[in-house]
Amino acid sequence: MPPGKVPHPSPAKAARPDRVVQDRDGSRDRIRLGVSFEGIREGGGVPPDPNASVGSRQIVEITNFDLAVYSKTGATVLGPLTTQTLFSGFGGPCETAQNADIGDPVVRWDSLANRWIINQFALDAAGNANRLCVAVSRTPDATGEYYRYDFGYHHFIDHPKVSVWPDAYYAALTTGVFFETCAWDRHRMLRGADADQQCYILASPTIPLSSDLDGTTPPPHGEPNLLIALNPAYNSLQYWRFHVDWADQTRTTVTGPRELRVAPYTPACASTDPTQCVPQAGTTQKLDSLSYSAMYRLAYRNFGDHQSLVVNHAVDAPGGVGVRWYELRLDRGRPVVHQQSTYAPGPTYRWMGSAAQDKEGDIALGYSSSSSQAHPSIRVTGRLAHDQRNAMTFRETTVWTGTGSQTGSNRWGDYTSMAIDPVDDCTFWYTNQYQPADGTGNWNTRIASFQLSDCHDPHRHG
Repeated sequence: MPPGKVPHPSPAKAARPDRVVQDRDGSRDRIRLGVSFEGIREGGGVPPDPNASVGSRQIVEITNFDLAVYSKTGATVLGPLTTQTLFSGFGGPCETAQNADIGDPVVRWDSLANRWIINQFALDAAGNANRLCVAVSRTPDATGEYYRYDFGYHHFIDHPKVSVWPDAYYAALTTGVFFETCAWDRHRMLRGADADQQCYILASPTIPLSSDLDGTTPPPHGEPNLLIALNPAYNSLQYWRFHVDWADQTRTTVTGPRELRVAPYTPACASTDPTQCVPQAGTTQKLDSLSYSAMYRLAYRNFGDHQSLVVNHAVDAPGGVGVRWYELRLDRGRPVVHQQSTYAPGPTYRWMGSAAQDKEGDIALGYSSSSSQAHPSIRVTGRLAHDQRNAMTFRETTVWTGTGSQTGSNRWGDYTSMAIDPVDDCTFWYTNQYQPADGTGNWNTRIASFQLSDCHDPHRHG
């Protein structure tokens, strides 16, 4: 948001076969949903960019237009209210920017500190100030007070994705024609002290993601934050390792890019136009596949005997588009592919995915689905840690069936979000959007919870 700012890769010269397609659904039963309720709706513009995170007692959802706090039963605790409300009295564009000059918000629960971190970009009316507005809660209560910060940049900010790591909050973002990674001084921000940032330009042709901690087991002491981006060769991922030193910036290091080979793929609709890709029922308007970017989040978890990350992106698949997902593991700090697959059981379009792991290593994957015969809808699938590798083993489950299509814009969104409940470290909460009727800007969001297992069997660890 707004459209057309991010450079897109050139169309692929020719499609290549995907050797890791899962073209049949899993054999396990459909996923049994827990709580499911309506989130923020009808912001009046597109895209909504919905995402949410889960804390000890609350759920916080944020879109390009509003923020809301819910109980875990779906009751509204606060809002929806404009995100600028968080910065009332703060001054500058964080407080005063209009909706057209803010966007791409992210909310995360810091499971090591039991705090919320919320951010979005903001511009002044003349477009002269490029700020990332960041709020860190003073307590686990999302309705309480926040320490507030704004970090400045020389160029327009886009796609800022913030992640939690012990030594810093890391942000991967686009500034003008560059891709940057920044570290913010997390320890000072948690106590409301003045905080610095350290930023470095990445030699990356696509939008990067920084690794984002789930669970309460931190990475090994001193483990650098890992960044991942798609490689335009379409047969590898690029990665960097970012180690920040707050005492002596000369000892901060960003190493990379290095290449991690994966099964070759063709990005969704790369031979035509990835921004006019996904068909919908009842309209000729097609939607942006976002296939030029790895999809939020790069979710990290330390299991003690291994460190694991999951990430996904949209690729061509027989009869449509599928979600290519990876589980990466760290080997002496460097990622290796533990498993990978393209989830595409049947001719439909699946994109805008988000994945995470519970404390047992079960993986959940949520995404949007659509076709020329069906309106955009919200679906999930998953696998247990001990299941055969390279496959989603649960049958595809519909969280919500859309009853309309987006008719006036190709900009469906930049991300969705799969989050883990920190109380049991077992319950997944997925947030996505749908259309209740044909139109533009009349979207709704949906938040739903589920478990893939009871997470209590000590013999289940994969």
